[in-house]
Order: sequence, then structure tokens, then C-alpha cells
Amino acid sequence: MSSLTPAPPNTSIAQSRIDIDQARLYVYKTAWLIDKHGAKGARTEVAAIKVAAPAMATKVIDRAIEVFGGAGVSDDTPLAYFYAWARILRIVDGPDAVHRRSIAREELKRERPFVG
Repeated sequence: MSSLTPAPPNTSIAQSRIDIDQARLYVYKTAWLIDKHGAKGARTEVAAIKVAAPAMATKVIDRAIEVFGGAGVSDDTPLAYFYAWARILRIVDGPDAVHRRSIAREELKRERPFVG
């Protein structure tokens, strides 16, 4: 299948389920870290969630729009509205690039094991 051919609906549904569960588990892990170490101790994960969750929502909604075809962007479904809000969420709490930069800084601060 070429990259220009949309995936079959069953594949899109399956991939969307995987993406949603990954984001959900990351949110649960982050909540656990906040409970255990406080918000400051989980700031890298919080920043990652601010990138991952809206990106996941945008991808899932985009797949749904593909499955619905032209109806996906019409007023017959709320998908275009959902897509617009998912995209807005990627900007409202700071652009993804800002969160990625803070994640990278934290990663670079971590102690590296000695490799001979």
C-alpha cells in the first residue's frame, strides 16, 4: 500500500486505540509521579503530556476524518470541530517546541553511565 492510499478503517481504528492507550498510560504514570514526588518531580512528564496528548488527539481525529471521507469535514459530523480544538490545544499551553526544549534540557542534565 502506498503512502498516498488511506489505511483501511479497521487498521485506523486499531492504531487509534493503541495511540489513545499509550497517551492514557503516560497520563497515569505522570499522575503517579506527581503523587509521589510532587509536580516539580514530574515536570518532564508533564511537558511530554502537553505534547503527546494533543498530538495523539489530532492524529486520531485525522484518521476518523479519512474514514468518513468528505462527510468528515462537513457539518454532518463534529470531527472538523474536534480537529480544530485538538490543534488549538497544541498552542494554548505553549507551543510543542517549547515543551520539547524543556524535555531535552532535563534529559541532558541526567547523569550518564560511564562507558569505557
